[in-house]
Amino acid sequence: MFAVTLVFWAFASTILLVASGIRIDAGYNYNGYEPIAVAPVKLRSSEREQKQDFSKIPGVPGVDYPVYHEVPHTSFSCKNVPAHPGIYANVETGCQAYHVCHDGREGEQGASFLCTNGTIFNQADFNCDWWYNVKCEQAPSLYRLNADPLTNPYVPKPKPEEQLLSHPESAGYHQ
Repeated sequence: MFAVTLVFWAFASTILLVASGIRIDAGYNYNGYEPIAVAPVKLRSSEREQKQDFSKIPGVPGVDYPVYHEVPHTSFSCKNVPAHPGIYANVETGCQAYHVCHDGREGEQGASFLCTNGTIFNQADFNCDWWYNVKCEQAPSLYRLNADPLTNPYVPKPKPEEQLLSHPESAGYHQ
């Protein structure tokens, strides 16, 4: 990954963004406006290591819900799921982590993500939800929802106009 430094010029109400590395004509008259180089924000070590405030999340962190800060390696494998593409809660992480299994590009665990602290992956709805709304232990029994093209969020859904062409009777057009 690479960083791009941006340079800003203000011309009345117009802001131009120019990526660094692009040659800028130093001889151009900018009517008194000077370019302002914006440096990336650097956090002090005390800011990076600041503890998260859990006071607004109901329950006890680490007891009622997991508090991972990165996806841990577990025994989860996309080889053991019923459908590809699919999205699967990882019960070994208390469902805070979930994996998107597709064509294998992302490795054996697929593309891995974490729900924010206080939320866990709801396999029934394919989203992160408050920990008290989800029964993580039931997630494996709901993996089958990925095999249903109507519920799997990664299976393209027909556009309304495509549905009309394939099922004109549903639009009220009868011959």
